[in-house]
Amino acid sequence: MSRLGSHPVEKATYRRETSSMAHQTSICVPEPMLHLLISLLSMAMMLNHRSSHDDSGLLAACYAAQRLFTMRFLSRASGVADEVLGECMAATKLVASRTFGFCHESTGVVDEEAIRKRDTDRYQPPSEASRHRRQDSISRRALDNPYSPKVSATSTLINDTSYSTTLPKQPSLPLSVEILALTKPTIEKLLQDSGSVGASIGVLRHGQQHFVNLGTQGLEVATLPEKDTVYLISSMSKPIISTAVGIMMDDFSRYQLKFDTPVSAVLSELEGSPGILKTYTNQELTIGDLLDLRSSFQWMTNLWESPNGDIPWKTIVPVTSLLQHLPANDTYTSQEGFVYNRNYSNECFALLAMIIERKTGHSWTEFVREKVFEPLGMHNTFVGLTEAERNSKPQIFAKSHSVQVTGVMPELLQCTDAHGVVCRTKIAECFDRHYGHIPQSVEILPSQASGAGPVGPPPVAAAAGIMSTTSDLLKFYSKIMDVCNQRQQQQNSKLLSYQDHLSSPLERGINHLFSYIDRRLSSNPFSSTCTYSGGWNTVTVPMTPEERNASPRPRWPGADGDNSRRLESAINSKVHGDNLDYTFFVTKPELNVPNRNTDIVTPPITEPEKDNKHLALYHGGNMVGSTSFCWLLPDHETAVVVLCNTRGFLLDAANLSGMLLAECLFLAESDSDSHHDTGSIVKTVRRICEDTKKMARAIQIDYLYNLARYEHTLASRFRELALPPHAGKPELERFRGRYELTQDVFITITREERGLILRLYGTGYGYLLRELHEMVDDEGLEKTMTFAQPMAELIPSGVGGTNRLKVGDFVVVFKRETMAGEWKGFEWNFARDKTTWKQGDTSPYFWRRMTEKGTWV
Repeated sequence: MSRLGSHPVEKATYRRETSSMAHQTSICVPEPMLHLLISLLSMAMMLNHRSSHDDSGLLAACYAAQRLFTMRFLSRASGVADEVLGECMAATKLVASRTFGFCHESTGVVDEEAIRKRDTDRYQPPSEASRHRRQDSISRRALDNPYSPKVSATSTLINDTSYSTTLPKQPSLPLSVEILALTKPTIEKLLQDSGSVGASIGVLRHGQQHFVNLGTQGLEVATLPEKDTVYLISSMSKPIISTAVGIMMDDFSRYQLKFDTPVSAVLSELEGSPGILKTYTNQELTIGDLLDLRSSFQWMTNLWESPNGDIPWKTIVPVTSLLQHLPANDTYTSQEGFVYNRNYSNECFALLAMIIERKTGHSWTEFVREKVFEPLGMHNTFVGLTEAERNSKPQIFAKSHSVQVTGVMPELLQCTDAHGVVCRTKIAECFDRHYGHIPQSVEILPSQASGAGPVGPPPVAAAAGIMSTTSDLLKFYSKIMDVCNQRQQQQNSKLLSYQDHLSSPLERGINHLFSYIDRRLSSNPFSSTCTYSGGWNTVTVPMTPEERNASPRPRWPGADGDNSRRLESAINSKVHGDNLDYTFFVTKPELNVPNRNTDIVTPPITEPEKDNKHLALYHGGNMVGSTSFCWLLPDHETAVVVLCNTRGFLLDAANLSGMLLAECLFLAESDSDSHHDTGSIVKTVRRICEDTKKMARAIQIDYLYNLARYEHTLASRFRELALPPHAGKPELERFRGRYELTQDVFITITREERGLILRLYGTGYGYLLRELHEMVDDEGLEKTMTFAQPMAELIPSGVGGTNRLKVGDFVVVFKRETMAGEWKGFEWNFARDKTTWKQGDTSPYFWRRMTEKGTWV
């Protein structure tokens, strides 16, 4: 070893023999690297001496040293020097954690809680400020480099057994660990921008599970999330219910159900109901249609998603009553409308839950628990929890949160043009000025969708009320991918029916469900399939620009809910320039297969190119107090799940984080040049992270733009109620009463100190009624009001998404026959699509005012 002259950066020459022992290579390493190497080896020897029965400490340190001098580090162009240094530092911490024994024996998860407890027992309990400083110092010491594997007080990288099992065989980290490490800074930023309090992330790849946990379980709770922390998974409940239906379908001799069984054949009360007709075929809805969200139902969410987590529909009666009363949705007039679309309706899965109960004679929760949860060992997955059950184990349940943006609201309302119209460009400028200080998290009550009512959980719990963990969900997704892959192998080999090889009702049920999904997909399963089927969003990836621009236009792969709508709005606005686009699983010239001539128009897919297409399954979830997302790529044996304890109206970080991980894993595994090439992986991940940040910025700006428009419209068009100067009977008293749409669907209006208060079903949140500024009807026979509320009031109660940002969706028009007469009722079309209806009392959207005797006024 010798010094090299007077170079500004001191270097040393180290001679090593290559693995082939054929020649020697001289390499230059910065002096600090040598100091780190010496420290690592010295520490390993010391720790190994303390634990002579276990050589894992020495092995981990030697591994770090080997990584330090790998040829990847020597390539300055690859930009991975910092990444390798970070790996060494993480491995150093791993040595200490192993040797001192702070690991869960069953999983090998580094137990930061145990480390903190040890320090607390040894010293005096630290103050809150010093505790945060200590956590920050732990993160800085072990994870200083943003592009390195991380194990910190706020982020636990699981399965250090994956190190010990791979160390003797290969000098590289598992791909999923590298991707988690490289994307973690961006994911943390997404969660911060969305106002999320905590999140748990799980990745399953080729049988190996890895978990990262961020933030805390609650604003006032210092407990870190874990892989067994329980979250409300919201609409990710749907694939679980569809699996239960598949189990019933497979046992036809017992349950007598098929996918083409009419719904009214099981739920006889719906026979002849206009709401269960499919407008595009004029045929009755089937069970398969419910699974595929191909109904003609009206959009009813505003009738049951109430603030403060309240779910007023305690039984199925309001759903069946509305279907008997309302006309079919006239939006989907042809079957082609469902090729790349869906009529998203939680009521479809509420009906499926009732079908399970009618056919089994037991509650749907018992059936799902017995047939799905128990066989998979999903012991931390719940539905229909009582408050006592939740309080008995408070440490395992994540709290619920919402996000305010009140701090920036006054300035947002000033972002108007010369005509007083909200200006998107000025909103973007305001966002950039306040970036990093916009969201304010608030703790809220948990959604009652996951709770147990007087007769069990509410029906919509089957659509959005299951609670689970990242570790439990990966068990479920692993089984689904196993069955899907074995099905594909059987189809390719032309062997005996795969059904003959299935051993359990759960496996047979999954197989039966995916047999149906296969039939529902296009005749060419490797074309631009992008549809909803069997409780899953399905898409073949990657999607080419030609496929994406097809007519009818398919939905973006993985894009879900508000993120998708806002990003498309932002792209169309051109405010962000022409470089903004949705990039996940959409091919670009630089991402094409190597050596492909991009000047040649891509021909239709041929047999050899099928290997480049992959069927993916995904689903998102968004309910009061939580967001969630999952992505499955069965033939890559890869699954990603993100659970978040915050309903981030500003940004759905669960969806974007999940897609970021899915895209990085897919590209890293698909590109043969990137295998075992950290430099290539780093470059690819950094580019995807930058694209993700652009999308996140556009989504947030579009939300603020729509929020400003909403608040501006509410303030400019409506005002608090003003009493006529010479009113005889107190005018406000004339509006009091109960208004019914149909059986068990009603609204009450009361006069309180604030003014007229409207309540859905007479309980829960009280909406203040506001009247239109300008009189529309000079004769006084109509009065237009709205119960839209300022978001500063709604968001702390857990609602405030896209379905709340249209003042017109909450406008009610009261009607009476004479100036001095009583108000007979009001019209309120709660449906987002505003299906055409007749005017007057014959309107199916007319809520009739009832007398105290129960008759109509």
